[in-house]
Amino acid sequence: MLKTDIALVGTGVPGLAAAVGFAQQGCSVALIGPRPKPFVASRFDPFDARIYAVAPGSVALLERLGAWSSVDHQRVSPVERMRVFGDAGDELAFNSYGATVERLATIVEESELLRVLDAACGYQPGITRIESTFSALGAQSDVATAELADGTSVLARLLVGADGSSSAVRAAAGISAAVKSYGQTAVVANFKSDRPHLNTAWQWFTAEGVVALLPLPQDHVSLVWSAPEPLAAELVALGADDLARRVAERCAGPAEASAIGELTALGAAHAFPLRRMTVSRLIASRLALVGDAAHVIHPLAGQGLNLGLQDVALLLEVVRTRESFREVGDAAVLRRYERGRSEALALMRFTTDALAQLFALDDPLVRRLRNAGLATVNRLSPLKNALIRRALG
Repeated sequence: MLKTDIALVGTGVPGLAAAVGFAQQGCSVALIGPRPKPFVASRFDPFDARIYAVAPGSVALLERLGAWSSVDHQRVSPVERMRVFGDAGDELAFNSYGATVERLATIVEESELLRVLDAACGYQPGITRIESTFSALGAQSDVATAELADGTSVLARLLVGADGSSSAVRAAAGISAAVKSYGQTAVVANFKSDRPHLNTAWQWFTAEGVVALLPLPQDHVSLVWSAPEPLAAELVALGADDLARRVAERCAGPAEASAIGELTALGAAHAFPLRRMTVSRLIASRLALVGDAAHVIHPLAGQGLNLGLQDVALLLEVVRTRESFREVGDAAVLRRYERGRSEALALMRFTTDALAQLFALDDPLVRRLRNAGLATVNRLSPLKNALIRRALG
């Protein structure tokens, strides 16, 4: 039996970040879950397939944790411009200069974030690693009891579920989750472009789904194509050359064809079913959920990981600033966390869900209205800058 201040289930990016943050506050932490598997780059597959657009607010958290400086900055790319196209060619353009910020986001591989945070957990005193899996919640009174598959019992003043969208911690706590399928699959793949991307992210809202190309180092780009399920199956079945040609054709148009250029596929394409997940509560007795255990949204805004890291940042903050007479798992502390996250999560969930449904409608009037909306927002600089500030985190 292990007694600790924090039992943290989940070794993804939010879980590792939370473990480091709690340990830095002087809490003892039991980090439960397998070690992340390292990504091995090759000449034919130089980048991880899972790429994130990390907002400046998330970077600030990683800097406070002492992890960001260890990221290999030859493997990241800034996003200084973003060009969003409707299905009639109307454009909404953002740039960091106009918003008076250094960059809109930083493109980072998931494996690189896992590498630096896993190393930080190894260097940080107070973290005990248990490479087992959570199986059940034991009797709870003044502590939460996590029962593990290897027979270990962990008694903690606070149990944090960071174990993904199929969270066993959430299920054991009796917190319900409503899941809605978008009828789409995200097809992700990396390519080499024969033209410089100029640190630009592109996004197209089309009748074939939402297509995004994100900049990677040395004129590589990462594709995230949120395609209807039948089309996604066709795309994944294509050979590398045919897929590259199909993506280039989909992304080319009168205004942007010269910017995209010819693409060469790197590694295999991967597919991830898309769904929205909303939970009934973020907290229970001596328990809090963060990351995908707490919410899953459509990836069209690129904010999934950022929402998870914002969860971590607020949970760390409410624990750090709690009154001296309150424990880390005090109900009042956890309610502050839940209240503090409810508005931001609801707004992002509504925005991404509404956009996904709006651009899925194949109606001529709706098509004209949504494209006119893009063009109108593009002309309103104050509104554009407000949207940028919201996305910066």
